[in-house]
Amino acid sequence: MLTEDGVPDCESCGACCAYSWEWPTFIGDWDGDGIMEHLKEDGRMRCNGNRCAALMGTLGESVFCSVYEHRPLVCREFTAGSDACHTVRAQLGLRD
Repeated sequence: MLTEDGVPDCESCGACCAYSWEWPTFIGDWDGDGIMEHLKEDGRMRCNGNRCAALMGTLGESVFCSVYEHRPLVCREFTAGSDACHTVRAQLGLRD
């Protein structure tokens, strides 16, 4: 689903959180603070396959991040509607 501005609605997408087990990596000493230890692994978020373990719900329908307030910097900097956003959506079959 797209917003009125033509930007994918993150709460009905989740593609960026299910694209790669490598990229939700912590950057710096404080990154990851506040995230429960069972959701961390080897300096990054633990993933189930390519899906971040903190992502709840159904991709392309309704999703949310269970650690949103403490999410890693790489997640905070990911921009909805960016080229990277559209790339991961396309890879997962979520068309605009």
